Amino acid sequence: MPIHVGGLSAAVVGMAMLASALVDRIDGGPDTLALLLCGFPTTLLGVLAWRATKVPKEVRNLEVFVTVTLAWASLAVVGALPYLATGRLTSFDLALFESISGFTTTGSTILRPVADTSQGLLFYRALTQWIGGMGVIVLVIAVLPTVGSGAMNLMTAEAPGPSGERLSPRVRQTARNLWSIYVGFTIAVSAAYIAAGMSLYDGLSHSFTTVSTGGFSPHNASLAHFDSAVVEWIAIVAMFLAGGSFALYFRALRGQTGPLLRSSEFRAYTVIVLAAVAVVFTVADVDSSLGRHLRDSFFAITSVVSTTGFTTADFGSWSQGAQIVIMLLLPIGAMAGSTAGGVKVVRVLAIASFAHRAALSQLHPRLVRPVRVGSRALPEEIATRIVGFMVLALVIFGGGATLIALTGPDMITSFSAAASSFGNVGPGLGAVGPTGDYLALPWEARVVTMVQMLLGRLEIYPVILALSVVTLRRRLRPVRE
Repeated sequence: MPIHVGGLSAAVVGMAMLASALVDRIDGGPDTLALLLCGFPTTLLGVLAWRATKVPKEVRNLEVFVTVTLAWASLAVVGALPYLATGRLTSFDLALFESISGFTTTGSTILRPVADTSQGLLFYRALTQWIGGMGVIVLVIAVLPTVGSGAMNLMTAEAPGPSGERLSPRVRQTARNLWSIYVGFTIAVSAAYIAAGMSLYDGLSHSFTTVSTGGFSPHNASLAHFDSAVVEWIAIVAMFLAGGSFALYFRALRGQTGPLLRSSEFRAYTVIVLAAVAVVFTVADVDSSLGRHLRDSFFAITSVVSTTGFTTADFGSWSQGAQIVIMLLLPIGAMAGSTAGGVKVVRVLAIASFAHRAALSQLHPRLVRPVRVGSRALPEEIATRIVGFMVLALVIFGGGATLIALTGPDMITSFSAAASSFGNVGPGLGAVGPTGDYLALPWEARVVTMVQMLLGRLEIYPVILALSVVTLRRRLRPVRE
């Protein structure tokens, strides 16, 4: 199965390379041939691998996790080829970093200044994020439509709630429904950007990286390049919506607005954004008009919470209080079922309920109280899984920050780089802030951030379970007498 899924994934990336070659040819850029030489073999080999293999009718859950992890790892390696073939990056580790950052929709970059990069390669860079954003939803339920309960179990491992529910009796139809929302949202955002004054190229590129909550931009100044309040407010609304559950949006568009309006996670997500904006607007010490500062506050908070990573202002120069708020928001993320990274708001709500129950049990040892998210009680096994996930997340974040700090960067840079990488946000604070890039980190630290990006985007469990395969097989191997 890994070859089957990996081949299909490679073919998709190969087609993205070919589409980017066409863009470069129209622009008269220098990278058309290099993108074609990467795209054709990748597409051909991917299709051959896909067609030459089949998915068995019965697949164990562990095999699903292994397949998804290997598929993402192969995407990262194959996705690095255009950066090397065009000569824009001459080191494999740098190309791999940019590729992983793209597919995981993190948006951390070492490709600066982007003015030295062709439009074809930058378009490919944006497409990697669009593929990655869709991958979180579709790689599980569309690429693996014939694995029975395996796909649904993987969605459950991500988080309870809409991200793991069927929108129709068939998993494949669920995937098609989510595809339609994702593509339709991309078209709408692109049209809005173009109507606001962007070129067709900029509108498409930024819509890919907005809807996927990726944050790559073909301009060094990100969306500040356009110096347009209309563009920025469009991005704020689009980023906020991209951080919501696509399954809830599908139901709302079908006339079922109740689940969205009653969603405690959606309400909490909205409150987090508005409360953080209010705090930052109040405490940030900036020299700008109130209107501009309000827009910058909304933009920065929405970008961080949705894990998009676009920037219009250097929040690294804001007050310490504002920076602390941003630091706390970096690993949280938005809603389950979105394209955003982070631990997800639903897990935060579940942990708060779990902690409340633990506190009450000190007073009432025989208390029987379920963990709740809003009015919904969670099964005990799901609550336990969420607690385990949060413990692992803290270990990965703390361990990553420590390893980065050991390579030389200061504490603020180390902690924000770890939080931003694991949360798939992109820019952090310190040397990796909005005006910096990840070249400021030693190569050893970048290796740590690459691992954290993958762990954050794949929700930890698939990677850990995949790595445990060898150990499990050794333990389960019968002893020969």
